[in-house]
Amino acid sequence: RKDAREAMSQFGAKGALLVRDIAQSEKGTLPPYNDEVVRAVVDECQEHHKSIMKLIRDIQEQGTSLDAANPDDAASILVHHQAVLRNKRALLVYLNERMRRVRALRWEVGTGLPEVVGENLSHSERGFFTQYSALVNRYQGRRGGVGLNLTLDPTPPKDHKVQVRVLEDYGEIVTRDGAVDLSKNTVHLMWRDEAQPLITEGVIEQMAE
Repeated sequence: RKDAREAMSQFGAKGALLVRDIAQSEKGTLPPYNDEVVRAVVDECQEHHKSIMKLIRDIQEQGTSLDAANPDDAASILVHHQAVLRNKRALLVYLNERMRRVRALRWEVGTGLPEVVGENLSHSERGFFTQYSALVNRYQGRRGGVGLNLTLDPTPPKDHKVQVRVLEDYGEIVTRDGAVDLSKNTVHLMWRDEAQPLITEGVIEQMAE
């Protein structure tokens, strides 16, 4: 009985470890996927299920219904069942939080997943990132989508145009308003979505509003 109580005291320990792992990690980061512990939690759930089925078989072989089972056996079934539910909740907390952070990556880094980040993702998480990126691209597309790059501004801009200063001679470009000569130190009013790639490239800078 003492060994059984000690064993029961460890129920859910590995699941709790997963929750602490993700909860204590820095917000906005993705720690390495803990495949070893995830598999251990799944294996533990399978062992609990086997224990439940064995207890049920033993009760039935005694010619007793589950409702009239020995209180000790009924309590054991309940403990194993609650342990499965606890592990399930822990796994869902761990996996859902990681999935939320993977989705956030798409808006932060675009479609190209940095290698240093990709190494911390499981095979399924990398597949999810690829599929989610494809959905975002399709939604933003001009054919069947909204035709806007939603990653340019995390918050709605006050104006659709921005005032920019040219940092280096770039030459003439064609915008929806016509041709614009991007000569160094000149100032222009450009559409935000047309200016953003040039700002990222370091050709122009946005002036203070």
